[in-house]
Amino acid sequence: MPDTINPVPDEIQLQGSVTEWSDHALDTFVAPDLSKFTEASIPDVSTYNQSREWWVRNFFLNSMLRVNVASPYRQYMLNFLRRAELCFREYELARERTLRYLENPRNRGTGHYVAAIGHWEVFLSQAWHAYLLFSFIDGRNGKGIFKRGDGSEEERLNFLYNSSKHAETTIEGDSYPAESTLCLWLYNDGLKVTSTSKIDGHLTFAEMFGMLEDFANWADRVQDPATLREKIVRDSVDPDSGR
Repeated sequence: MPDTINPVPDEIQLQGSVTEWSDHALDTFVAPDLSKFTEASIPDVSTYNQSREWWVRNFFLNSMLRVNVASPYRQYMLNFLRRAELCFREYELARERTLRYLENPRNRGTGHYVAAIGHWEVFLSQAWHAYLLFSFIDGRNGKGIFKRGDGSEEERLNFLYNSSKHAETTIEGDSYPAESTLCLWLYNDGLKVTSTSKIDGHLTFAEMFGMLEDFANWADRVQDPATLREKIVRDSVDPDSGR
């Protein structure tokens, strides 16, 4: 009886570690159009807005020592800041895994690809809820984030988020890529889902970076409720004052 037992035949090990998978295999069994995903220019945010690690903690101190924020605004503000911080963290993790896949692509990098998709999905979730929570802070109360059919970044963010979140519904419906596996995938410019006649299902890396810029601009104000009203008034007079 042999000292060790190898449950995987040598030819399968050889195929998985050496043989290049075909475009058809990548696109069908891993992710739509994976064979065409060859490059990505994803803005680096590692040194962007160094205060972002302190938004939530600053809010704790400011709301305890400087101003008493009434409910439910204290809850809206705290949860917005928490989502904003998470957006940056997940974006950075998603960027790292995406670039690691591209360093060693195709079947050799599928683990990094799947991990990247997971982080991008969390980013989409946190970004959408950051927009939603901020709308309750500025008085829109969940309305007016986008107008249905306007094709805005916010509408497409919501569409990508829901397509990924409700994968089981997407699979059952007619909006799942035929003969493929994932309902959210990467392409050279960003993220995609299956488009509909009303919504183009894509979001670029540049657009997602722009969302982070929005969140940082708002979070810098929300972290100190004592000066928030003053800053909102100033922004209404000079919209570029906070950028």
